[in-house]
Amino acid sequence: MDFLDKDNLYGNSYNACSLCEYTKELDFLKRLINIADNAIQQKETVYPWTFEGVCYSIAKTIVDYSKMAYDNILLGHFHAVNMINRSVLENGIFLDIIINNYEHELWKYYWIHSCATPILKSKTPKQSDLEMLQNMYKELNISDDFCITQNGRYRAYIEEPYGWTYKINKDKKFTFKRICKLAKSPTEYLGFQMMSEYSHGTSFCLKLHSSVFYCDMMNMFINMYINLYRMITLYCWDSADDDFDEVAEELEYIFYRYVEHEEGLWE
Repeated sequence: MDFLDKDNLYGNSYNACSLCEYTKELDFLKRLINIADNAIQQKETVYPWTFEGVCYSIAKTIVDYSKMAYDNILLGHFHAVNMINRSVLENGIFLDIIINNYEHELWKYYWIHSCATPILKSKTPKQSDLEMLQNMYKELNISDDFCITQNGRYRAYIEEPYGWTYKINKDKKFTFKRICKLAKSPTEYLGFQMMSEYSHGTSFCLKLHSSVFYCDMMNMFINMYINLYRMITLYCWDSADDDFDEVAEELEYIFYRYVEHEEGLWE
């Protein structure tokens, strides 16, 4: 089909040319994506409203978005890659919290929150939708305190952006910064902030920046490596093939090489 011809795509040829310097990083990234993709396929389930189903859905999103990011790298759309990486990072934190707090059954609240958000945001929700939510509350045995506004609060936890974490969120601050702390990954928030600049598209400096400097390129790759690596080790380590060990060693080498380069700049 003509519209799939590369000449009809709005690729950034200037950025794409810089990829000649990063063939090793690109090959490694594709290998890691393929490993993750093959591993989660073994976790697939037909029951989305279970712990396994919610974890699979989040993990699959991480892999699918990583594939999209990879395609955009080849097109030279580096800003788009960082926009996608922001979503991948967020989903990675969600997966971390849900798996490492299994006893709190946060997957139930994440599932209900995802289903309820578009309904509750409507000024005139359909009665049938509200009844459906009530049935889901009963089916999953959702606590009433999740759905009812508590004393001293303006809205119910189900209406908060990250309200599904309320069981482990002791200070009840529902921001992504707080979510990163709950996942014991506070430094992830700094990366999230940086990538948010690409998502919002309001930074004048980014509009002038071509994103082909070494540190920018390596940060882009490393963000993808880290999120895929975390997803595999957290969720489907037992499903990853032997190639993953070799990839992990190469990952470590790339990290050390980058750190040495950065330290060399300040000597």
